[in-house]
Amino acid sequence: MPLINQNYTIMGTLEIFDKLKNIENVSLLEKIRSLLKSVDSSEIYQLKQCEIDVLKKSEEDLKYGRVISQENLE
Repeated sequence: MPLINQNYTIMGTLEIFDKLKNIENVSLLEKIRSLLKSVDSSEIYQLKQCEIDVLKKSEEDLKYGRVISQENLE
């Protein structure tokens, strides 16, 4: 998992676990498991400042409900 800072990583991990435990689609869970097995955990990707800014902005958009459904995008 990319490391932005220690607090972000811990909170991000907890949010991921919360979402994963609520998934009922077995096929999706198997695909996630397969993806995670294929990841090289020894490689850490260092985010650029502009990437960090985009992530922070997207979290803010989610927090305040500034989202568009997939149906509205099509």
